[in-house]
Amino acid sequence: MIYKDASKSIQERVEDLIGRMTLKEKVAQLYCANSYGGESVYDSRTEKLKDGIGTVSFLNDSFTGDLKKDKETIRGIQKFLVEETRLGIPGLFHSEGIAGAQIPAATTFPQSLNLASTWDPELAQKMGKVVKKQLTAFGFKAVHSPLFDLSRDPRFGRVGETYGEDPYLVAQMGVSFVKGVQGDNEVMATAKHFVGYGNAEGGRGGGEQQISDRKLLDSYCFPFEAAIHEANIKAVMNSYGMLNDQAVSTSKWLLTDILRNKLGFQGLVVADYGSVTHAFLRYRVAEDAKEAGILALKAGMDIEQPGNQCYQHLVEAVESGELDEAHIDISLRRVLETKFTLGLFENPYEDGDFFNEIKKAENAELSLEIAEKSMVLVKNEDNILPLQKNLKIALIGPNSDTKTNFFGGYSSVGSASTKSSDFDKSEEDTFLRMLYTGTITDNKESLKSIGIEFEDQPTPEQKEIIMNMIRQNLNSDDSSNRVYKTNEEFVQLFYPDCKSVKEVLEDEFGKDHVFHAKGCNMFKAIEGGIESVKAAVQQADIVIALLGGKESMIDPEATCGENKDNINIGLEKPQLEMMEEVFKLNKPVISVIIDGRPLSTPFVSEHSKAVLYSWLPAQSGANAIVNILTGKKNPSGKLPVTIVKEAGQIPMYNSRLPLFIDINEWAQYIKTNQNTPLYPFGHGLSYTQFEYSDLVHDGTVQPDGELSIEFKLRNVGQITGDEVVQVYIRDRTSSVARPVKQLVGFARVTLDVNETKNISFKVNMKQLAFHDLNMEQIVEPGKMEVFIGASSQDIRLKGDFEIIGDKLIVDRKVFSSKVMISTL
Repeated sequence: MIYKDASKSIQERVEDLIGRMTLKEKVAQLYCANSYGGESVYDSRTEKLKDGIGTVSFLNDSFTGDLKKDKETIRGIQKFLVEETRLGIPGLFHSEGIAGAQIPAATTFPQSLNLASTWDPELAQKMGKVVKKQLTAFGFKAVHSPLFDLSRDPRFGRVGETYGEDPYLVAQMGVSFVKGVQGDNEVMATAKHFVGYGNAEGGRGGGEQQISDRKLLDSYCFPFEAAIHEANIKAVMNSYGMLNDQAVSTSKWLLTDILRNKLGFQGLVVADYGSVTHAFLRYRVAEDAKEAGILALKAGMDIEQPGNQCYQHLVEAVESGELDEAHIDISLRRVLETKFTLGLFENPYEDGDFFNEIKKAENAELSLEIAEKSMVLVKNEDNILPLQKNLKIALIGPNSDTKTNFFGGYSSVGSASTKSSDFDKSEEDTFLRMLYTGTITDNKESLKSIGIEFEDQPTPEQKEIIMNMIRQNLNSDDSSNRVYKTNEEFVQLFYPDCKSVKEVLEDEFGKDHVFHAKGCNMFKAIEGGIESVKAAVQQADIVIALLGGKESMIDPEATCGENKDNINIGLEKPQLEMMEEVFKLNKPVISVIIDGRPLSTPFVSEHSKAVLYSWLPAQSGANAIVNILTGKKNPSGKLPVTIVKEAGQIPMYNSRLPLFIDINEWAQYIKTNQNTPLYPFGHGLSYTQFEYSDLVHDGTVQPDGELSIEFKLRNVGQITGDEVVQVYIRDRTSSVARPVKQLVGFARVTLDVNETKNISFKVNMKQLAFHDLNMEQIVEPGKMEVFIGASSQDIRLKGDFEIIGDKLIVDRKVFSSKVMISTL
């Protein structure tokens, strides 16, 4: 059979296989089997998988924690598909990877906002390679990562999963991660969420988005387009929600006209979980599941996930004449091409030794390095940091003696499915509500079998019965299935070297020099908590406050995460009340913010001597924080987002359009202190100082040419350090309004004391291409300004140049500048 002959071309193999498939077998390749509960798919394989399957969901909540057993389950499902189905088409198993492979004991990495704060694409690629090796060694050949969303609203619960606000920075970090994780056709990475997901009104994830065509193409599509043409991204996942009044999951305009025809994507489009059903359940652009499935497939959605609630009706739709089988074949070809490209037919099982991969010391070292380089020191008054030796330290705050809060919601720790009575608190908890929606749509027949029948929506009495069933299931003791019960046990079992800040500080300064008082919980005050904090502070020379929140989709006490948007963009009330009392004691305070979002901290920032944003630093987070505080490591992270002072300023982002004469003016609010952000994009301090000098650049450049920029960077401080130099360009006069500063290049540069390096950039003018009034993508002649700085606001060098010649119509942008660093 040709399709089993590896010497034949992929196209020949695909066409041969399609010619042998029944309609049911074809449609089965267009949906997913959800393995929630570990062995559930395996146990029902002879029925659920008899016609084959496109993809298999095996996320962290599918794991028991018995790694050998879980590997055997994945292998058993695949073995059935390969050896016991008629055609032997392997399944494509997928996991997550933005914080490391989502597998217990896999190396956990700081989440995406941390990675972006390093401004170091090479680290992203190194991380991707580790994730690839650990995924494939367990049996995964697909990963639903990374996010290419622009995150410009701190109310959005998933900011920590993104690479920040700027199209260029997001593209550089995301493309590098994809190159690492995909390797040589070893894994299918997935760029998500196409498109505009982080821009929903009110910060409501999955809600309504209104974005002009020009901004959509020039800003929000830019990172995806870069991934397509610079990293050969193999899959794209749609976003939840509605964009310009169209449900994204059924939008031909987005999934075909823009993604394929305009951006040039040729790979696989996979549905974000449940998004096809949203077309009829939420957005009401389809009458029922069948119509939603037909609309989604015709729009360009190749695979429904995590189940087949809508695509199960495609067989019936073809047989009834409602759908042409040619539409099935179009998506089927993409699915099969992907599976052949990944080598699944030759090697459907795990590749490598997982247990050997997770033992490699260099992987843990890389996680620590990323954590250290991602810490952003935004304030250091009177050079209070690094800490002096022999200090007596008051360690306070809800994150002072915790480990689980270091981990992102999509890490193996953050996504571990735990059973807790906390789920019994309210039916309005978002996670419960999500489960309820799934239950009344996906399990309607099961409910009917126990006497719960309804047409559209259950009655209030039926709803209460269903909610109680869900709560009971969540709170049931599954100890026979899992080897852990709580997230804390999960960390202790799979990440025994992970420490809290309290433990690391005590190791560093001695237990007799660290006075610990938690003071409050994340959301709630602790009886006597503030008094215990006061007592600790009064004994100390300095205060270190570990503040912030917790990212999780599952934990009811989470302050952010998927399905956990939060209109409070600052610290929760108990923390502010505690800090207000602490500041009255007039001891120097260092505040460390642990959170997935860029929390607004104006009160704490004003009264603290130093402020450090550590984001979600993962398994070595405590070590990284203390290494920065003590000066073992020099802070070098830069903000990948703008941090606002209060919610009323949203949105504030660097590449805004000009509103005033002064380039640094943002607004004209009545209270003038509200007219600028708390901390600007690209900001971040070091324990040393850097001097920029001797800027030289071209005076003119053709529209299809490159602008050469050179300058010198010198470390004029007392210790070795890294500086992230940033290059911005401004169009002085243009046919449509252009950003006040467009990031076009950056480089992380390491300098010894008194060392000078020459930094050279070459910026292709096609990086500046935009859609004009006629929606033609052009490079427009005219006078330009170039800015070189330590942040978007801390500009050290300026220059002018001119793009000369005729307007150039551009088919495809250039996505990256070139940089060369040489020692003088």
